[in-house]
Amino acid sequence: MGSLVQGKKVGIIGLGRIGKRVAEKLLALGAKVAGTDIQPDYEWLQKKQVPLVSLEELLKQSEILCLHLSHSPNNEHLIGKKEIEAMPQGAYLINASRGEVIDQDALYSMLANGHLSGAALDVFDQEPYTGPLTRLDNVILTPHIGSYAREARIEMEIQAAQNLIEGLRKQA
Repeated sequence: MGSLVQGKKVGIIGLGRIGKRVAEKLLALGAKVAGTDIQPDYEWLQKKQVPLVSLEELLKQSEILCLHLSHSPNNEHLIGKKEIEAMPQGAYLINASRGEVIDQDALYSMLANGHLSGAALDVFDQEPYTGPLTRLDNVILTPHIGSYAREARIEMEIQAAQNLIEGLRKQA
C-alpha cells in the first residue's frame, strides 16, 4: 500500500520549466513544496509561495526529493552518500533529469540498508542500465522514457523546428 503526497514535504532541485510544472502539480495535490535552483525565478516562487532554500536545508527536510536539473561538470554526483544520509530516514528519491547527478553506488547502498524507502529513476550514468539497482525491490526503473508520449514528442519536434528557425533568423 502506498501513501498520499498530500502533506508530504517535497524538495525539488532544479526549478526550471519542468521543475516548476512538477511543483505546481504537487502543490495542487496538497504537498508542501520547497526548492533550490541556481537561477531562481523569484516572481514565480513568490506567486506560488514556494520557499527557496539551500541544498543542505532541502535535503534535511525532504520526505520526497525530485531532481529536475541538467548535468554539468559542477553537479556530477551532486547527490552522493553524504547528501542521501542528510535526508530523513525513509525518504524517497526521484530522478527524471540526468543520471550523472546521482552517485548510483551510494544510492544503491542507501536503498539496500533501508535509509531510503525507495527511488524512481528514468535516467542513468550508462543507458541502457543493467547495474545493481535492478536487483532491489524498492526501486522503479524506467528506460529514459519520461517524455515518451505522442503529444510530448510532437511538442519537442515543434520546439526544435522553432529553435532552428530562430537561429537562422539571428544569422541572417
